[in-house]
Amino acid sequence: CSNGTSIKMKNLFYNVPARRNFLKSEKIELRHITEEFTRIALAQPSIKMQFFHNLQEIIHLEKTNFRKRIVKIIGDKKNEFLVPIKEQTSLVEINGFIGKPESAKKTRGEQYLFVNNRFIKHNYLNHAINKAFENIIPSNYFPSYFIKLNIKPEFIDVNIHPTKTEVKFENEREIYAILRATAKRSLGEYNIAPTLDFSQEISFDNIYEKNRPIKEPEIKINELYNPFNQ
Repeated sequence: CSNGTSIKMKNLFYNVPARRNFLKSEKIELRHITEEFTRIALAQPSIKMQFFHNLQEIIHLEKTNFRKRIVKIIGDKKNEFLVPIKEQTSLVEINGFIGKPESAKKTRGEQYLFVNNRFIKHNYLNHAINKAFENIIPSNYFPSYFIKLNIKPEFIDVNIHPTKTEVKFENEREIYAILRATAKRSLGEYNIAPTLDFSQEISFDNIYEKNRPIKEPEIKINELYNPFNQ
């Protein structure tokens, strides 16, 4: 739309009472609308967005970059848990952030995948990200991610679901492999590795005596050894 365009919807179900019967409580419907707003807000951080409910502003988002938009929505304290993820190939361009293992949750929540600035749900690509976190977070936890994929439109079929939230990729396996490798590389670059639970590891107890000086271990080498003698 042109700059300054306003769109307003009122009494959406006024003439469709059958549809209105399927609405849940106001609290649940507000949560659904908030989630939809969040998806659009994350997809378009360069656009200022406001969310009102009963004439009261609930969310106010100034135009900014992707990282600041994420932090504004999920909370300032989460900024330190965001790990950049970036890759560009002839098939797909990947940009965004994945959450450090400490930010993983037992419920699916902060998992946002966008293709050409549109939110999508894709179990196969979601599995690729989960595999990158394998052995880093518990199997019953889900990592956070905010990832944007840019792909040529001719390689995507958007007509497999009525709500357009599911898409079909022509090169699905290749994109899976690229996404998994990119996420895994980002975790490696930022020195994120599985954490040890020291409370469970009793072999670390009494590893040295307090009054005894710590001595650097000596390395013994047999200088006469040559593996190429035989």
